Amino acid sequence: MIKISVIFFIFVVNFAFASNLSDLKQLFNDKKFTQVCIKSGEIYQNNKNNEEFLNIFAASCLKTDMINRMVLPIIKLYKTKEARENAVYFTTILYQKKLLYYALSDDFDISYVNLPKTNYILSKIFDKFVKGEYNLKNGSYWFTDDNKTDLTYKLSMEEHNRVKKMYLRTYKGNKIIKVRVYW
Repeated sequence: MIKISVIFFIFVVNFAFASNLSDLKQLFNDKKFTQVCIKSGEIYQNNKNNEEFLNIFAASCLKTDMINRMVLPIIKLYKTKEARENAVYFTTILYQKKLLYYALSDDFDISYVNLPKTNYILSKIFDKFVKGEYNLKNGSYWFTDDNKTDLTYKLSMEEHNRVKKMYLRTYKGNKIIKVRVYW
């Protein structure tokens, strides 16, 4: 009787984990990236050796600008060539964010830094910042979009509740269309 209960328990647990993973994949396919990023953190421990899960986790967090959450999957993406490439991509973006934060918080010169380029918006802003391709107005850095002339970006450091945060606001004309917050 005990053996059957243990086997049944193992089956139920395995089914629940598989169900969570298939649910996660469906949410990802449905482009519900915020839900995927948050839910992935909840089930990380049971899936931390599954590279497909780790890539979905990191990609979803990137798509929703919750890039600090990419740390967990990054450290486990090392078993295959694709996983290592993805880990480098995600790590590059995190490193660029940290360097920008450091530069804005502590007036540290990062103009000598040369990192790989990515298509993530913060990476594009990093490249322009390092090259000095910005206008400085009232302590904020203003950037123009290379492809969409009606888009501009404002990068600033602001303190709320004694926590310094980096804000990247996207403007279309004079209207804010997106705000990203990093720390």
